[in-house]
Amino acid sequence: MSKKIMLLTLAALSAAAFALPAGAPAAEIHWTNVTKFSGTFGGLTLVAKEESTIECRGPNHVEGTVSAGGTTGTISLDYTECRTGSPFAYPCSTAGAPVGNTIKTTGTYHTITINAKPGILVTPEHTTILCAIFPNTTTVTGNVIGTITSPKCGGSSNELTISFNSNSGTTQEHKTYTGVSYNLTYQTGTTGTIKEAGLTSVATVKSTTVGTLDCT
Repeated sequence: MSKKIMLLTLAALSAAAFALPAGAPAAEIHWTNVTKFSGTFGGLTLVAKEESTIECRGPNHVEGTVSAGGTTGTISLDYTECRTGSPFAYPCSTAGAPVGNTIKTTGTYHTITINAKPGILVTPEHTTILCAIFPNTTTVTGNVIGTITSPKCGGSSNELTISFNSNSGTTQEHKTYTGVSYNLTYQTGTTGTIKEAGLTSVATVKSTTVGTLDCT
């Protein structure tokens, strides 16, 4: 079976400047007293209508740093047991990955507010994924907004739980921030129809210090 090359881009922040996307005024929250975090979590699913689903069943791993001010930082993601969805379940991995069925990427994030609740805007860098399926080039671009479900604004903990949800599987639940619309798009080949995509995952990260979410 020949390989499918999938170019996966999950958002549009600058890793060097840590700047919000153009047109989005700052409305960030502060994660104070934390400098780094890590965690292991369960599955991740990426879906676009009438396109191949990518599932990473895990265990998946995340590590990150928190920059001064607590509103942004770097993130490293390591997804394992990745494959296309049923019924075929073709294995998928990052080009050159030392372990099969593994997708690795790095990027940046911002902590933000969503409907007066804490959230996060995450951007892994471009990642090339190979799936053992009929050859095609697929590009996924856009922004991924998630909800911080714990702690709440003003709460303190050494754990942070983040939820990324999609509506009917193929569009993100949260797509608007400071009046600007953000979403994932999925294009097969260079001339295929650009479609919205949905990312679903829940992760809890831990730090060695107790941090506070300051939403003011």
